[in-house]
Amino acid sequence: MASTDVAVRPRRSAFAAAFLSFLFPGLGHAYIGRWLRALLWAVLPILGIAAAAGLALSPDRSDYLTVLADPDVLVGVLLFLVFDFFYRLIALLDAYRLASDPEVGNAASRMLSAAGLVAVIAVLAGSHVVAAQPIFLFTDTYTAITENAGDESEIVDIDELAAEDTDFLIITEDLQQIATPDPDVSPGASPALVEPVTPPTAVPATPTATLPTPPEPEVDVAAEPTPQREEWDGKKRLNILLIGSDGGRPGKAGSSLLTDTMIVVSVDPTTGRVAFISLPRDTAGVPLPRNWAASGAFGGKYNNKINTLYTIARGRSDLFPGNDKQRGYTALMGALGQLYGLDIDYYVSVNLNSFRQVVNTLGGVVVDVQLPVYDDGYPADDGRGKLKLYVPPGMARMNGQQALAYARSRHGSSDFDRSARQQRVITSVRDQTDIDSVLQPGVLSDLIKQVRRDIKTNIPPKLVPSMLSLAQKVDLDRRENLVLSSGRYVEVCYPCGPQGLWMLKAKPAAIKGAVQNVFSSSKKQARTINKIQEEGAVVHVFNGQGGTNGKAINIAANLAKKGVDAVVPPINGGKAETKDQRATLITVYNGAEDVMPETITRIKRALDDEGREIAYEDDPDQTADVVVTVGKKTEALKP
Repeated sequence: MASTDVAVRPRRSAFAAAFLSFLFPGLGHAYIGRWLRALLWAVLPILGIAAAAGLALSPDRSDYLTVLADPDVLVGVLLFLVFDFFYRLIALLDAYRLASDPEVGNAASRMLSAAGLVAVIAVLAGSHVVAAQPIFLFTDTYTAITENAGDESEIVDIDELAAEDTDFLIITEDLQQIATPDPDVSPGASPALVEPVTPPTAVPATPTATLPTPPEPEVDVAAEPTPQREEWDGKKRLNILLIGSDGGRPGKAGSSLLTDTMIVVSVDPTTGRVAFISLPRDTAGVPLPRNWAASGAFGGKYNNKINTLYTIARGRSDLFPGNDKQRGYTALMGALGQLYGLDIDYYVSVNLNSFRQVVNTLGGVVVDVQLPVYDDGYPADDGRGKLKLYVPPGMARMNGQQALAYARSRHGSSDFDRSARQQRVITSVRDQTDIDSVLQPGVLSDLIKQVRRDIKTNIPPKLVPSMLSLAQKVDLDRRENLVLSSGRYVEVCYPCGPQGLWMLKAKPAAIKGAVQNVFSSSKKQARTINKIQEEGAVVHVFNGQGGTNGKAINIAANLAKKGVDAVVPPINGGKAETKDQRATLITVYNGAEDVMPETITRIKRALDDEGREIAYEDDPDQTADVVVTVGKKTEALKP
């Protein structure tokens, strides 16, 4: 008689075991009663969860997270994802194998269970690919940007550019010609100067001269090393030069070689304060480092417009340091560093046409237009000639082409206003870009394509974590926007008149002083600004005297500089209900004086002119906490 006391093992679903181990390794083994095996499979995931929890609860978690931006660390993360995939795969296959019983079910049910297993494996693989994709794209993109840093385009002939584009005329005032060394002349012989050439007919009154022709190099110039600078140590002031190059306009040979936007982003790691320092494109007379041969050739300073230095430097390996790929960037960093009295550590170069595409990819940008822009000669990008451009004041949503036109237009306004507009657009894009918008379908991939193609930088990948850690301390709402404007230049035209050209002769001492003092406010002032920011008051400034809004706009900008969130709102065009306001009227609404005392005090001190009035009102429909109505006796504060 057969024995009937054999223990009967409970029959379990193989698919369920595999699915549970897919959710968490070892869970499927526990489901089928294999407890020791379940514990062994669960040890590593449990340790990983404990480590992640410790990191999340650590006070230094932000520093640990920024380390993940290191490309080498991200490669390790990719390897971890590969290990995790195979670990989970083996765990679920092991659970499926142990739970399988050929005596359970029929052929159809077993086939269905196998199909479910294949689906689970597919989901496991897909989830790891999704997790790895942004990491791979970041490492691959940043590696491409840094490894391909520099300009590999053909070096253009400077004399041809000067003949076709007046921006490249070399002004001979204070210019000292240095002849190119002649290999057939003995070292002690006197070099001959290059004969001046006749300038183009567009500017007949200006004496110009070609630069000396460089000698035929005996070695590969492209292999000449770029001067090495000390890497940023995370403690000293960090200075990065943002370069926006003209993407090209039909009919102008040198247009793609002009660096029309030059903004130095300067960050103080101690306080987290950041400054945007803009140099107008028409600035001339910028001092050059004394150890450069170009300093002797140009009499110590670059006498042409600074936006041409990049191209001139690339074509003169005998005057400027660096190889062909980096010489233009090195020249700009060195010249601006000499002018500002700063060590400019790194550069980020962007093609301005790419900026237009980036804005379009992000869905546009909202810009607070403080001053109207009218340009009856804005060059069309498609070769149609000149267009009439008008941007009214107020909040405006702009697509990429509109934002670029607003930032680049320079007819009808000054180069200083243009620099301020560029800063406004850049910070607006930054403020309105968040992770949700970047992760929209197709956005990230399009941005990566544009970044790989049109952005170049010499920032080493290993410094990215330190810079991200610093970025967390930076408060862009308290940024210093320094546009090196009037009082620091002498305007020069050549020739003068409606069709004449003009440039800005720099006053280096005045410019250097402004840059050096950009972070000069005391700790007490910084604490006051912090309190004002915490109060978060909304301040509207209206024009109550009639005419243009210029005075109101300047007052709003002045208050904003002091930490107050003040704007001329697009309500009734920034006009008050009255046009006959005599003295300044400060109206405080809905008890703001009790909850925003620091802001009210700062406004009172800034607008303490004769006859000033202060009123307190309750109005539930009023969106502003404080309304300043500018009158005829209101002091015209500088922005």
